[in-house]
Amino acid sequence: MTHIAGITIEKDKQGNARYARIDLKKYGHLLNPIFKELGIEDDISPYDPKFVAKIRKSEKEFAEGKGTKIDIENLWK
Repeated sequence: MTHIAGITIEKDKQGNARYARIDLKKYGHLLNPIFKELGIEDDISPYDPKFVAKIRKSEKEFAEGKGTKIDIENLWK
């Protein structure tokens, strides 16, 4: 068997290969297009998904012209 730095094959209790651990810093440039095609996101957001959904909704509404503009001169009055 060939050994490749940055890739580890893990076996189950019976000795069958079950998992592959791949160093994405080393091989991410090759795997990220495949992950994207499969719908797998490699970026994990530190934000609550509900909060992100609110922000995206407000951005969409603003793009549709549903936002409210506030005059900067009257902001602190």
